[in-house]
Amino acid sequence: MNNLTLKRYILKTLKIDNYIKDYRIADFPPYLKSVLIGLLLSDGGLERSYITSFVRLSVIMSMKNYPYVLHLYNLFEPYINSDIITIDIKNKSNLNEQKIYTTVRFKTISLPHLVKYYNIFYKENKSTKNRIKVVPNQLKYNFDSIALAHLIMGDGNYIKEMDVIRLYTNSFDKSNVNLLSKIIKKNLGIDNKVIHDRNNQYIIKIEKSSINLTRNLVLQYMHPCMYYKLGLELDLNKGFDYSKIIDLI
Repeated sequence: MNNLTLKRYILKTLKIDNYIKDYRIADFPPYLKSVLIGLLLSDGGLERSYITSFVRLSVIMSMKNYPYVLHLYNLFEPYINSDIITIDIKNKSNLNEQKIYTTVRFKTISLPHLVKYYNIFYKENKSTKNRIKVVPNQLKYNFDSIALAHLIMGDGNYIKEMDVIRLYTNSFDKSNVNLLSKIIKKNLGIDNKVIHDRNNQYIIKIEKSSINLTRNLVLQYMHPCMYYKLGLELDLNKGFDYSKIIDLI
């Protein structure tokens, strides 16, 4: 256990917040860097108010994923000043009936360490001039099993009939999805293919031949509430074992 991790554990247990300053000054610990990459490929987003301002991480998911969101909140806790909040979103169905969806969200404070991630994951759309999220080429140097675990927890879905995992990368264009597919194969040895989903959107299918390899690589980093995304039994009563990653956070 490194000194910073030990300090965080002891001071948090004693409800003393001195450790937070040290975390915010230093760069992210190794584990959180990989978690962040997985989030940015799925349900996480970076927000920047001005071109010269620092950047904050925003995570918003359905209420059904609350245990996982709480897990992420715990991981990024030194960088957060507020509680998890719930938001009700009203949506009209095709029958003009109003439905309410409850989401949960947290945001970090604006941090200088997140600026570099914003610069590589967000590029300007030449036609709209807005910034859109992309799969950066630099990903090939730091995409690992932790990042894949959080990509699966965010956008993965196990298809029992085919014994495959689909990654719903619909928000990226085909070239970005192809790049991510190649990185997953090269970095982790996982057989996968890019398939057309709908409306010029593309997803990644992890092949049946690599399901066991995928499980072996990511299971220790998965929150138990997300085991079903690997085709494994859901365990809502089991919490995440932080002792497995304590030296990395």
